[in-house]
Amino acid sequence: MRKQSLIAFFILLATGIFWSSAASADNSSVTLNINGEKLTDEKALIINQTTMVPIRTISQLPFFTVNWDNSTKVVSVQDTLTGQVLKLTVGSKEALKGTEKITANETPQIVDGSVYVPLRFIAESLDTLTFWDATTRTAVVYQVPANQDTESSDLAVARQAVLELPRISLNAHLGSTMDVRNTLYYFPYGHAKSFFIQEGNYIRYYEVRDDAAWQVWEGEVTSKPSGEPDVIKNLVPAVSKEWGERPSYAGDYAYYSHGWMAGTLHYGILTESGEYNELDNVNNVHDKIKVYLIADEERVD
Repeated sequence: MRKQSLIAFFILLATGIFWSSAASADNSSVTLNINGEKLTDEKALIINQTTMVPIRTISQLPFFTVNWDNSTKVVSVQDTLTGQVLKLTVGSKEALKGTEKITANETPQIVDGSVYVPLRFIAESLDTLTFWDATTRTAVVYQVPANQDTESSDLAVARQAVLELPRISLNAHLGSTMDVRNTLYYFPYGHAKSFFIQEGNYIRYYEVRDDAAWQVWEGEVTSKPSGEPDVIKNLVPAVSKEWGERPSYAGDYAYYSHGWMAGTLHYGILTESGEYNELDNVNNVHDKIKVYLIADEERVD
């Protein structure tokens, strides 16, 4: 009987060690994406199905400032744009948003000497958007954009607003081309809420939803064998590698070629037959692209 009890004990002990290790590995795989940028060396934890992060992580968000009062164990988070302040106390689910009492979904707590707080609760309490991707185990936090003109009937205005949205990718980029000084932007003709960006040999496709531009596909451009059809008609001849759902659009594009180092911008129409018809070019367009209206183009998306 004693022998059986010992066997059972060691089985339970081994099982406990396994699940403890599995939980640790599971937590270490959580990725944080803030305004389209992945944070590295930030140890997020999943506690009771809630993403918890150290307060130093919150302090790295560009739109928040954080204060820690060690004597009262209170974390204060302020939105730098609105001035709103959220206060949380270690060991309590009750929080204060200004003078309003609200309840967190998980209790702030100290883990291995670090104060952990619920990421989504803080973000959404201060009117910041969040998203959880179960496939890649990524917690995304991004700020509501200041430019709200993405629905404008003026395509130049709408495209400018779209290009200022956070660009969020849930997958790693395939690579980058060294010493690229020109960026190409392609919008399907009449569209503002879907677009391609090409830098060197890499082209990426985005679609707008929930106030952000989400990367759907990426390919490394290469030459195609003779007689083969284009991967994306008149835009991408072939790819050596790719990920995501390849877009199937075929038609004209409005294009903007931004030579950001020289400060040049050329724009026009890439026709369905593969011809670049330049409409105009301007100078002194450096760090930030400026979108111009394509004559006679009307919005259809």
